[in-house]
Amino acid sequence: MISLDWKERLKKDTIDFYERKLPQGDYDIDIIYNAYPQRIDNKIPTAVITFVGKTLGSKMHKDADKYLDFFDFLLEHKGENGRIIYAYVMARAVRRETSFFLDYLEKFLFHTDDQKTCNLVIDKVIFPLFKKNAGDNLDIIVRWVKQDNRVLTISVQKLITKLINNDPGITKLIFAKLETSWLYATANMVKLNSGLLKDIYKIDPKFYKSIYENYHNTRNPIFAEILSGAICCYNKTLQEMVDFWSKSGNINLKKIGLHAQKILKKKK
Repeated sequence: MISLDWKERLKKDTIDFYERKLPQGDYDIDIIYNAYPQRIDNKIPTAVITFVGKTLGSKMHKDADKYLDFFDFLLEHKGENGRIIYAYVMARAVRRETSFFLDYLEKFLFHTDDQKTCNLVIDKVIFPLFKKNAGDNLDIIVRWVKQDNRVLTISVQKLITKLINNDPGITKLIFAKLETSWLYATANMVKLNSGLLKDIYKIDPKFYKSIYENYHNTRNPIFAEILSGAICCYNKTLQEMVDFWSKSGNINLKKIGLHAQKILKKKK
C-alpha cells in the first residue's frame, strides 16, 4: 500500500520526468522511484512501479508515437521495472492509436525470448484491447500463432483462454480459426491447439465431444497428436478412435495411439 504522501511525490516526479527529462533524451527513469524507502526482497515494490507506469501512460498516450526510442530503452536497459512501466504505458497508447502500436508491439512479440515480459504485455496490453471485440481480432491472433515463436505461442494460449472465459460465445469461432492451420501445425501450434481443446472441454463438453466425432476416422498424425494431447475424459468415441490409431501401419500414428490408450485408461 502506497501512502498518499508518496503517491503525490511519485506523481509529481513522474510528471517532472515527462516534461523535463524526456524531451532532453534523459531516459533514466529510476530517478522517479529509487528514493522510495520500502523494499520487498531488496526490490522496489511492484505497486510503486505500476503506479509510475500508469501515471506516465496517462501523460504520454496522446503523443506516445514520439517516444519509441524511450520505449525501446525501457525494454532493453531498465530491467524488470522498465518492462512493467513499458506494459502500462503501452496499454494506454495502444487504445488511442491501435493500428500503429500493434505494428510496433509485433516487432517485440515476434522476436522475444523473454516469456515473463511477453506474458505481461499480452495480459496488460493485448487482453484489455481484444476482450470487448474478440471476434474482430481473431485474424491477428492467428497471424501471431503462425509466427511459430515458442514464447509468443505460450502467451497467446493464455490470451485465448482468458478470451473464451470472458466470452464463452466465441469458443467455436476461435476453434474454427485455429483449426484451419492444423494440417501444417508445428510442435508449438500442436501444443496450443491441444490446450484450446482442453479449455473447450471445461466450457462446452458437448462441442468438445463433437470435435472428436468429426475426426473419428482421421489418419493424419498431426491431427492425432493434437487430439490425443487434449484427452480430458473417457468415452466410447475416444476409445474407438485411439484403438484405430494404435493398429495403424503408420509408425507415428501407431505410437500416438498407443500413448493415447494409456491416457484413456487413466481416465476410465
